[in-house]
Amino acid sequence: FIDLAQPVKAMTAYAKDHALTIAVMGCRVNGPGETGGADLGLWCGPNFVNLKKGSEELGAYPYDKILERLKLELDQLIAARV
Repeated sequence: FIDLAQPVKAMTAYAKDHALTIAVMGCRVNGPGETGGADLGLWCGPNFVNLKKGSEELGAYPYDKILERLKLELDQLIAARV
């Protein structure tokens, strides 16, 4: 989780002017609920990261693939607001 939080913050910095919330949680038990109010939510397991957009769960992704998928979803949210 700690190793993921900083790359997520760096990769999503370009979205700061779009009033989006991205939540990154380290707990797979509480993560789904704790990310409930976020536009994009991630919560970590030992081998994968779960991703959801709003209340829609998008699936679980390996750590080496999650940033790519997160960027795709973030770009779609920004495009929908422009």
